[in-house]
Amino acid sequence: MSIVDDSSLEWQSVLKALKRIPASERVILGREPVIAYTDGACIKNPGGPAGWSAILLPASNLQGEQARNEAQKIECHGHIPGSPGTTNNRAEITAVLAALSIAPRDQPLTIHSDSEYTIKVAQGVYKMKANPDLWSLYRTLVGHRSAPISFEWVRGHAGHDLNELADELAGLGAWNDDYEAYRQWQESNAPEARNAPTELAALRQQVQSLKKLFDSLDAESGRVRPNEREFINDMAKRLQKNNFSPSEKQVNWVKGLVSKYRV
Repeated sequence: MSIVDDSSLEWQSVLKALKRIPASERVILGREPVIAYTDGACIKNPGGPAGWSAILLPASNLQGEQARNEAQKIECHGHIPGSPGTTNNRAEITAVLAALSIAPRDQPLTIHSDSEYTIKVAQGVYKMKANPDLWSLYRTLVGHRSAPISFEWVRGHAGHDLNELADELAGLGAWNDDYEAYRQWQESNAPEARNAPTELAALRQQVQSLKKLFDSLDAESGRVRPNEREFINDMAKRLQKNNFSPSEKQVNWVKGLVSKYRV
């Protein structure tokens, strides 16, 4: 496929990430409509560094708006080095470019994003005034498709398991997969959750249930992602302290894992 311009840091990040997806994994999308969840994150906007994520799965693996238990999916994310032109919007567009690059061209594709800007420019509602290089790549990728593409807006940080996972992966991408740096960034940027004692007790129970499940699963099985296991172990320790006040993102991440693993 001929691409107009492959020189941007964002597109190079996508190409690098695509190489990590084995052909055997792509076949899980099958011969049916595909659902994608995308997100972007920028540590300093503008200036970066930034990260993006794209999660794709067959439409039949969704139950309502949630992924079925044990649903197979492709999880892809990447790191965009800091530069004067690195922005959150560019990271959001990059995530869409990645989804288009992974999804079969001959099957309908629905992309969920919490970026109103990205969706409305892609749909032609907003005029394209910035990021012409990335939007040129977008038009090229769409032009190679024989099946339609549609967009759905999803509210960010609302407990939706796939959107929360996309948010997590984009943040990890921004920190180049440094989990500890990502965790500290979450805590420093998110407002403290004002939890009543009963809410904190419920959160503590959810974390303990997740930890019990994760501990029962062999780490080598690959069912639980390493950063998910590390996050829950960390939260279990923190929730033992009476003065710990979890951030909104931490609470939402726990909710997403509870939904994902059906505990």
